[in-house]
Parts: sequence; C-alpha cells; structure tokens
Amino acid sequence: MVVTRPSIPAEEFAQRRARAVAGAKAGGFDALLVCSRGGGTVDRFADVMYLTNFYTSFPYTPDHAGAWSGRAHSFLVLPTGGRPRLVIDIPNNGSVHLDDGEIIYTDFVIEAAIQALKDAGLERGRIGIVGEDTLPVSFHRKIVTALPEMVLLPADDILTRLRSVKSAAEIEMLRYSSQIGSRMIETMMAAAEPGASHAEIVAAGMQSLVPAGGILYNSFMASGRGGENPKAVRHAFPTWGATERLDSGDWIRLGISGIVGGYVFDLSRSKAVGPASNRQVALFEAAISCIEAGIGAIRPGATAGDLAKAGLGKQEELGFKLEGVFPALGHGIGLGWDSPWLSIGEPTPITPGMVLCFERTVTQDGYLGDFEETVLVTETGIEMLTDATKRFW
Repeated sequence: MVVTRPSIPAEEFAQRRARAVAGAKAGGFDALLVCSRGGGTVDRFADVMYLTNFYTSFPYTPDHAGAWSGRAHSFLVLPTGGRPRLVIDIPNNGSVHLDDGEIIYTDFVIEAAIQALKDAGLERGRIGIVGEDTLPVSFHRKIVTALPEMVLLPADDILTRLRSVKSAAEIEMLRYSSQIGSRMIETMMAAAEPGASHAEIVAAGMQSLVPAGGILYNSFMASGRGGENPKAVRHAFPTWGATERLDSGDWIRLGISGIVGGYVFDLSRSKAVGPASNRQVALFEAAISCIEAGIGAIRPGATAGDLAKAGLGKQEELGFKLEGVFPALGHGIGLGWDSPWLSIGEPTPITPGMVLCFERTVTQDGYLGDFEETVLVTETGIEMLTDATKRFW
C-alpha cells in the first residue's frame, strides 16, 4: 500500500509536450492552443495541468475592461516549431514544469494569449484548440477579431488519446488517490446509521479526505425504502442537503468522487441502514454482479463496447431495466473523466495502462443497488485500485 503521496517527475511533462507536438504535426497544425479552467473547481483543469503542472485557483470573475480578463483560465501556446508559452493569472509558485518555454503571469489573460500567438509567428497559422468547451464565446471572439487570418480548428482528440493511457507515475498517483477515496467511503458507510443525515455522513468522510490533501468533487447521496410504500431521498444542491434522516430499514447509496494531487478517485457503495433484508441484498448483489461482468470482459482484443455489453447484458439478464442517469457502464479516469467511455458500440481498444471506472446502479420496486470500482488494465489482466469494503451485510 502506498503510504507517501507520489508525484509526477518534471521530465515527464516535457515528454508529454513532445508527444502533443507530434500529434499536432500529424494533424497538420502549426500549433496547439490549450485552454483550461481552474478557479477552485475541478471541472476542465486537466489539459494545461497535464502538459505543464499548472492549475489556477483564482475564481472565475467576469471580465472588467481595463482591469482584468480571463480570470480562472490559463492558455498554453504550443507551436510545432518553437518555444511554448504558458499564460497564467496567478504567480508561479514553483510547481510549473516548463523549462523549455516562457511563463507569462498577467491580469490580462486573453490579451496575453493573443500576444503569445503573435510572438510565435502564428498570425496566419492553422491552430488546433484543445479544451474548446472551456473557451467562452467572448474569449473566442476576442482571439479571432485580433487574429482574423488565423484558422482555429478542434483538436481535443490529440490530448484525449495521450491521456487515455497512463504512465507509471500517473498510475501511482491514481493508485494513491483511489486508496484515499476507499478510506473515505468506508468512513462514510460507518456513519450511515439510523438517525444520521446525508450531510453528517459527508462531514464524516471529509474528516478522512481533507487531512489526506484531497478535494471533494461530489458525493451523490440517495437513501430510501422499497416495497409497498417506497420512498427516495435525494437533494441536488448540495447533493447532501436532504433534511430527512435515515431510518432503520432504509437503503443508502454513496457515490463519491474527489481529487488528490490532480488525479481523480471515483467509487460507490450501497448498504442497508440497520439489518439488511433479502430484497435489499438482492439489489446490492445485482449491482456488484454487473460490475464484475464488465471487469471480467477485459482481455486482449476487447473494446470498450465489449466491456459495456458484458456489464449491461448482465443487468438485463438479472431482470433489471437499462435505465438511469448515466447510460454507459463507466469511463476512463485520470486528471478528470478520460477516454474511453464504456458504452455499447464504442470501438476504442482496451490496452494496458488504461485506468477504468466501472459503475452501475440498478433499481426495482423502490429498492436500489449501486456499485463502482476502479481498475488498472495490465499486460496480464487487471489490478484493482479501489479497495474499499464491498459488502456491508
């Protein structure tokens, strides 16, 4: 078991940029413009961090003409020939790894990104945008207005491919993060007793997560009761905000995700509140069986679609409808939700070095079972990265 927090060596970031440049050349681009968003959140920070180890903690603030622009965003201009330029909105605290490039700290992020493109001689270049969904329309408008002869085209696929297979150092980060998440969910499950609220259960988990240096992404909470008078207790904002307290005879599911050192953990568990009934256990076991079927389909030549077919097929075989808020069996994981998506028909080959989350929720007659695990695909099979207790009955 990992007992000290691992890290990514500085030289790996240069290797990643070199592979990204190779991908840009293969795509016919003169450069990549990589955009990420931080701001204290954990959505869409990954691409710039993957290439430079930079994350901005400054919160998103609407642009104020003459005072600032682009707060909470960062840009990496990565030419296929020439020095990279990283534009950031907070000072570099020494964690950035960009020895072969220039770091530009400014209050005017958009203007500095435009100037960085000009300084790289890319005014008439063919530029691939990575992180297009983090680029607000107003930012895009400023860029194309300032550089009308530059061609901007989508290029997310370049980093999607690179990020889908993890390095040895990334695997250590994910192994560590998954263990932190596993301990957190065990703490939460222990707190899920009659009389407890969803918020108190999350608070117990935070006592485990925060000292470990982790950030909570979300905790999907649901509890309820099946049978003749079914009930379901959920809340949206925050997800742990329901006022009802647990009763003996309820079921509860916890689906947690968080980040340690930039790398995501993601897992879920279910249990009975008080003694478990046979019907509750049947649903809990059904969710586990779906995940085990999907994981069991990992073999040479398998595709993401094959894994999805195995797990979702098991769900149908057990008599449960394919329904829920997430139609796939899972996804890749790393500095966020990575490729591949474990959905029916997805042709992406499953290869060693991928880290996959398998997740499934089954419901019937007011009962619910939920289960999620994270696994590493190896040359010889798999390694389980999440190691939380599976069964609480």
